[in-house]
Amino acid sequence: MTHPEDPRYTVMVVDDDPSVLACYGRLLRRAGYNTLVEGDPSHVLAPGRSDGDVDLLLLDHRMPTMDGLTLLAELRRRECRARCILISAFLNDDVRTRAATLGVDRVLEKPVDASLLRRVILDLLPARAGGRTEPGFADVERRGA
Repeated sequence: MTHPEDPRYTVMVVDDDPSVLACYGRLLRRAGYNTLVEGDPSHVLAPGRSDGDVDLLLLDHRMPTMDGLTLLAELRRRECRARCILISAFLNDDVRTRAATLGVDRVLEKPVDASLLRRVILDLLPARAGGRTEPGFADVERRGA
């Protein structure tokens, strides 16, 4: 989780679609989050990779090399306790059950409305932590972005 000396949250986005990565990355950076983007879930698990402390995972479910829930299962096995949003155009009861078992906080269906995504992230990463004002989407919404 975020260290007290660094008031910004870190969000990792994993999606095989470059346009989705660019869109979510831009949205999150403009809101003041430390943002990591990765197009290949296997790279997230690469030996020696260190992304620091991630507070929120934003995972696509269906990707060519590995699905988002398989990635999350391995991250959980490695002690990752980050909050998680799973995004998919292919939702069913099995996906929802697996997501719940792995501790996914929210499951969103594609296409995701940007205002809904903002609200969900604000719910999962509160605007205030430890008495400090955290960067967040509230500022972006006021500016009309």
